[in-house]
Amino acid sequence: MFEFNGVPFSTLGGIQALTGPKKNGKTWVGVFLSAAALSGNSEHTQNYLGGLLQTPDRTRKFIGHDIKELYIDTEQEEVNAMKTARRIHWLCGWDMDVPNERFKLVWLRSVEKDGITGEPAYERRKKIIWSAIENFEPDLVFIDGIRDIIGDFNNQEKASELIQGLMALAQKRNICIWCTLHLNPRPGNDDESKMRGHLGTELGNKVSDTLACFKQKIPNAVTFTVKQQDARGKDIEDFKFEITDDAGMLGIPKIIGHAPIIKDETVPDSDEDILKWLNIALTSCEWPMSRNQVKEKVFKKIGGQTNTGKLQADVVSALKKEFLVETTIKGKGGSFLVNIAEDLPF
Repeated sequence: MFEFNGVPFSTLGGIQALTGPKKNGKTWVGVFLSAAALSGNSEHTQNYLGGLLQTPDRTRKFIGHDIKELYIDTEQEEVNAMKTARRIHWLCGWDMDVPNERFKLVWLRSVEKDGITGEPAYERRKKIIWSAIENFEPDLVFIDGIRDIIGDFNNQEKASELIQGLMALAQKRNICIWCTLHLNPRPGNDDESKMRGHLGTELGNKVSDTLACFKQKIPNAVTFTVKQQDARGKDIEDFKFEITDDAGMLGIPKIIGHAPIIKDETVPDSDEDILKWLNIALTSCEWPMSRNQVKEKVFKKIGGQTNTGKLQADVVSALKKEFLVETTIKGKGGSFLVNIAEDLPF
């Protein structure tokens, strides 16, 4: 569902965890994730997420429609839950006073025990969440926080039952479900801190990714650091953010620190770019061409590539995927033609 600085995380069909000590910025990270999924890289998300945290276009194409999110708030007061929704709207470039059909926030803090049946509040919250997912059919679900849909978070059997239920739901619908749960910090060693109770143990064992958020107070300012504690793949880089006084004092999180992007010059350009450049060259260049001519006239002159490794990688990729084919036609030292078969998307 997401990438940070080109590193993918948050697998479709799985559950993920967002943790940290109490009042240490977990909900702000939820705002980041929500905006990245919903915005389509709006001007605000580019400016405030730094172009680093995003949902790739290939994921949107795979899903087949604009991403929909269900945001569940079980912890905050109603006014703060509404501020969360407005921050997400602002980052997406949406009207903050008009509901958007792709985003629904369900506020469940005020749910109480059923006075007639005696059903506890946590069971009622769970039923509401499952029903909302069934009816709204989201691609991304954010449960802030999961502790309020279970009675005893130290009951191993109940904890396992809840996590198994969330896993099954995510798999059945091929969606991402993010769960926030407080961290029991270990002073001086964030990496050894654990999420609360048996619920935290079960959640940590089953997630594909765990992000942890920590607050740092400095003179006249507060910053937050996000770390990846667990990952089935490559860890994303740590990053820092602060809360700005933008959007009419609403408070908008902004990424302020990250590792530099390192480009791999041995990785070829995208198939779409390679095909586009070859399609231009098909009518603007004389064919056949030699390998060096393809590098110079197609990928350097038309594609704008100057790195030697990148030029070589593009030629190899074009040959491997048969966008270019060898020919016996004699030309000016050339032996390659563009493959203009009808099944290629020129």
